[in-house]
Amino acid sequence: MMIDNTLVNEDTEIPTHRVQTDDIKKTGMSFKQQLLILFVASVILLTLITSLITAYQTSKIVAKSTVNSGLQITNNFANQSLLALLTGSTDNAQDAVNSALGFNSVLSVAIVRGDNSVLLASSVPQKIQQYKSLVNHNLTDKTVLISEKNNVLIFAAPVILQQDIKDEELLDPNEEREQAQQLGYVLVEYSKQELHQIQRSIFINNVVIGVVISLILAFILRVLINRMTKPLSTLSQNMKSARNLVNYTKADVSGAAEIQQIALIYNQMMATLAEQNNELAKSRDTLESEVEIRTQELVVARDSALTASRHKSEFLANISHELRTPLQAIIGYTDLVREDLELECMDAQVEDLNKSIRSAHTLLALINNILDLAKIEAGRMDLNLKAVNIKNLVNETIETVLPMANANNNKLQTSFGYLSSTLMVDRQKLMQIFLNLLSNSCKFTKKGEITFTIHNDRHYLYFSVTDTGVGIEGDKLQYVFEQFTQVDGSQTRQFEGTGLGMAITQNFCDLMNGDLTVESEVGVGSTFSVKIPLIDD
Repeated sequence: MMIDNTLVNEDTEIPTHRVQTDDIKKTGMSFKQQLLILFVASVILLTLITSLITAYQTSKIVAKSTVNSGLQITNNFANQSLLALLTGSTDNAQDAVNSALGFNSVLSVAIVRGDNSVLLASSVPQKIQQYKSLVNHNLTDKTVLISEKNNVLIFAAPVILQQDIKDEELLDPNEEREQAQQLGYVLVEYSKQELHQIQRSIFINNVVIGVVISLILAFILRVLINRMTKPLSTLSQNMKSARNLVNYTKADVSGAAEIQQIALIYNQMMATLAEQNNELAKSRDTLESEVEIRTQELVVARDSALTASRHKSEFLANISHELRTPLQAIIGYTDLVREDLELECMDAQVEDLNKSIRSAHTLLALINNILDLAKIEAGRMDLNLKAVNIKNLVNETIETVLPMANANNNKLQTSFGYLSSTLMVDRQKLMQIFLNLLSNSCKFTKKGEITFTIHNDRHYLYFSVTDTGVGIEGDKLQYVFEQFTQVDGSQTRQFEGTGLGMAITQNFCDLMNGDLTVESEVGVGSTFSVKIPLIDD
């Protein structure tokens, strides 16, 4: 039967598993998509980075080439301006200026004498003055770039007159340097617009080429990844179709070596599951038959046990009633004989008869307990509610129990709280509860104190019995209210009893919808507390 339940649970869990799989499919990406995104993103990023690096390096080369071109133009312009500075002719200077301005990237030029006076210039005087201040700090004996701005480059070149020396052997090296005379210098303002256009073109072309290459590589990767992951997708679909534990389909062994290994293991697992499921179905059928047979046997055994219990209860009720009648007669006649012997002053015989009467009362109490227990088990115990004077009932109970308390030298005390004059209760059962609790405390307490406390409110009657007896261990409190059970059940126990008193008390409290609790500590004592609901008159 357990196996059948397990199979049912597995079947019922399948829809839940299917829902979870569908949720994963809706919210997550497949392995192929993740792999494709990873590779495409990597290729695009790598291609773009390579294109940008290439464009940057190419731009640097073009920028260097532009500077070299500006230096070359400036150097030629200086050479062409030599004659103009020697002669001071503006016509010669104009020819050199026109030659330099013939280049598209040259914006303006100027020829400056050695005393910093301008021989000829194509730009405004303010610019010439600004450029002349830069020359004083940067000009050497070679053509140099003295300033670079966002849109222009400023070049300067000295105009030097080289004089020939006929006798080089008689020439002092220092005097040879003095033969190179600087007549002045030239300034060239070179535009960077063409350089910027070339650089933009390089960056755009490289990026476009990188994007095109990335798209081509992405398409190729997509085709390759689809081909690589197709066997894995097919295997996943086979696993999905086999999750209902009915269709054990096998997967095709294809693709990469790892995927083939997974497919082989999956096929072996499906074969094993199919075999185990067949064996499980056979075991389930066999177990169901055995459980059905055992269930029928248990039903028969239960009916037999109930019948036996009912017969036992009826027997106990009948035999207890039959035993109680002659026993009461014995007690009555013995009591008469004792009175006659007391009149004749036969004290020894009277004491013997008192012992017999006490034993008879003990036997009668035992028979009454058995009779009450039989009625409870037979379901024939009913409540007889009527108005009862609770104080009188308590006093009567105390008078009955007082001899038992005195027998063990105990001090019996009562404590009354607020107590109504009359309450609707079952007098006999309530008194039986009083007697059982008090007699139990008297039996297990020697030379101690027993306190009976009682009070009520509008809804409940509260009473408790507290003693200073031997107490009960915490792990044995659960056995206090069991039938025919004592806390000390050994043959060497110190206290006698059948173990029915507290069990009957518990049953009476349950019959009254009451609550019985116990608190105890070994060597300190015990407290039994009862709360019984009251019924309005």
